[in-house]
Amino acid sequence: MTRAGRSDRPSQHGFTLVELLVVIAIIGILIALLLPAVQAAREAARRSQCSNNLKQIGLAFHNFQDVYGWLPNGARDGDHRVPDPLDACCNSRTRHGWSWLYHITPFIEQKAIYDLASDADDPPTPGSGQNSKENIVAQQGIPTYYCPSRRYMEFYGSGRFYRSDYAGNGGQRDGGNVRGSGSNGLRGVVIQTDAKRIRVEMVRDGSSNTIMVAEKALNPKAFGSEGGDNERWNNPGWDEDIIRWGAFRKTDGTEYGLTPIPDNKAPYNPGSGWTTVVDVDGRVWGQWHPFFGSSHPGGFNACMADGGVRFLSFTIEHQVFRRLSLSDDGEPVQY
Repeated sequence: MTRAGRSDRPSQHGFTLVELLVVIAIIGILIALLLPAVQAAREAARRSQCSNNLKQIGLAFHNFQDVYGWLPNGARDGDHRVPDPLDACCNSRTRHGWSWLYHITPFIEQKAIYDLASDADDPPTPGSGQNSKENIVAQQGIPTYYCPSRRYMEFYGSGRFYRSDYAGNGGQRDGGNVRGSGSNGLRGVVIQTDAKRIRVEMVRDGSSNTIMVAEKALNPKAFGSEGGDNERWNNPGWDEDIIRWGAFRKTDGTEYGLTPIPDNKAPYNPGSGWTTVVDVDGRVWGQWHPFFGSSHPGGFNACMADGGVRFLSFTIEHQVFRRLSLSDDGEPVQY
């Protein structure tokens, strides 16, 4: 029996509105503190994957040299059998002039894609590469050629053709026509096909001090469309889709570095998607830009000629970057 007026039910306590709001505020603060750390961890993982992509590419370059005796060339336009001049346009009539990205596929475990085309294919029609064989290869996406910080592996256009986020180092660019003799890669590591061949041992400035392949800058609004990302990965010709430069020579002979830029600062024309880049002398380069860069915060990944991968800052001094891009300047690199 209980005393009169007393309840034997236990007393119940709940949260007041103020207590509930305090708890919600604390949870919000914790999430706000944790979210940047989670995002940073994810970006670190993506950057690491990007670095690994370039390591595989660098190893493929070295294995290609072991088999053929020289490093893979960049690409060329026209028909080498005629032969067309190296400033011919557009693309290559045979797979001989296809990109370095295509020619290293057997060395990144993608030989099946390489074998989709052959030297014995039907003669191509002018301006169409290898007809259906060129298109079939272009419709094969290779994850190694995409940086996860920028985009997923994806195709573009009605042809469902894939691209690449990595470009060979053409060394010095003289402005004007990208196919001109001053921009053909002879001062870099990835040289225009049929202009010359090079081996790692021929890099005068040292293979650990010279960029071979790196990430290319690309405005986020221009994926798959602008002049540096509008061509098939396998046969763009000698083009900014797969080649970039780290040095520039003015008309008076002065040389300076084309320092890398983040994607959000890459040139872009919102009207057409095509950029018009003007150099310091006021000369128009055309509808393409030469810059290396990336979507990573603070810098970009570069594979050196020795196969090692380095993360280089966007704030790198322009003359230092010029020296890292040239294979024959004979100047020491200190950074």
